[in-house]
Amino acid sequence: DPEGRTLAAGLVLLYPLDTDSGMTAPHLVLTRRTTTMRRHSGQISLPGGRYDLEDGSLLRTAVRETYEELGVDPASLTLWGHLQPEYIVASHYALAPFVAYTPRRPEFVPAPAEVAEVIDVPLAHLLAPATVEEEDWDFQGSTRRVSFFRFHDHKIWGATARILCQIVLL
Repeated sequence: DPEGRTLAAGLVLLYPLDTDSGMTAPHLVLTRRTTTMRRHSGQISLPGGRYDLEDGSLLRTAVRETYEELGVDPASLTLWGHLQPEYIVASHYALAPFVAYTPRRPEFVPAPAEVAEVIDVPLAHLLAPATVEEEDWDFQGSTRRVSFFRFHDHKIWGATARILCQIVLL
């Protein structure tokens, strides 16, 4: 990265899932990071992480991290494309998001050191205007207005929310 940011990649993983109404609807997976993580602890995120030279590409980083965090078999994924990168000011990361599909919900096996919770989010939920909320949050002594997606008790904000906005606006 010409700006000296740490390169990282994330995966928007879409899959069909049965709903309470008996219908099948597209969902995506998010994780709640453990509170022991050094960066972004306790936050809601896409599966993903820092680029390693051995990966050879940011796509491979996204797939490797999804396997490490959730046990998703890379062979089960069909790549649909990539989205615009997101720059994370707080951690000085440049995050490359990719979109993939799998024809059935994977049997997620969360890595206990990294994933506190696996969250299945219906794509339709992100499209509902009432899902987006705003609050004033305190950041390092100053108040900022923050927009986020609410999903049950979760607040999906920051780079994850900005990436999901790219999906919603497609």
